[in-house]
Amino acid sequence: MSRLALFPLRQVLYPQMPLRLHVFEPRYQALLADCLRRADRFGVVAIRSGPEVGGGAECEAVGTEAVITEVQPLSGGRSRVSVTGGRRFQILERLPEAPYPRAEVSFLDDLEPAPAAFVLVGEARLALDQYANRLTRMLRRSSLSGSLPTDPLLLSWVIGSALMVELGHKQRLLEEQSVSGRLRREISLLRREVALLDLKLANQVQLAPSFDPN
Repeated sequence: MSRLALFPLRQVLYPQMPLRLHVFEPRYQALLADCLRRADRFGVVAIRSGPEVGGGAECEAVGTEAVITEVQPLSGGRSRVSVTGGRRFQILERLPEAPYPRAEVSFLDDLEPAPAAFVLVGEARLALDQYANRLTRMLRRSSLSGSLPTDPLLLSWVIGSALMVELGHKQRLLEEQSVSGRLRREISLLRREVALLDLKLANQVQLAPSFDPN
C-alpha cells in the first residue's frame, strides 16, 4: 500500500503513454511543487461525475501514476507539464485533501500476455490503421505518428490512448486486466468508430456544394 497525490481529469492516462497538463489551480500548483521537491510521482484519475475545476468531483477507482518528464513555468504560478504514464493503481481509501486530493493506493501488476493476445495483434493493428485513416480524412490532418508496436501490451495502451470515444469506454480499457481482453474490446470499439466515421464522411460528400460551370 502506498500514498499518492491525485490529479483528477476528464481523461484517462495509460501506462507508457504521454500526456500534457496545464496546471493552474493553486492546489495542483502545490501538488506539482511537492512532487518536484521530492522527485515524486502523482496519480491521474478520471472524473466520473462532478466538476474538473474547484474540487468535489467523484473519481474512478483505478488510475495511472504520472511520471513528470518536463515542466514549463508560465506566469502566475501556472505550468505546462509533460508526463508519461507509469503503473496502474487502485484507490483503497481517499484521504483528507491537504491541500490537494490524496489516497492510499495499491499498484496493479500487468499480466503477461496470453497466446491469444499475440494472435490479436495483427487484427488490432489493422483496425487502428483503418480508424486513423478515417480520422485523417475527417480532420484533414494526421492522427497517428510513428510505427505501431507489435508488443500486445504496448499496442493495447497505444490504441486506448488513440481512441476518441466516451470516457467510460476508455476507463474500462484501463481497468481490463487481460491484454487479450483489452485488445478485443479495442477492436470492437475501433470497428464501431470506423463505421460511424464512414457515415459522417459519406454525409460530407453528399452535402458538399456541386460545381456548376454555368
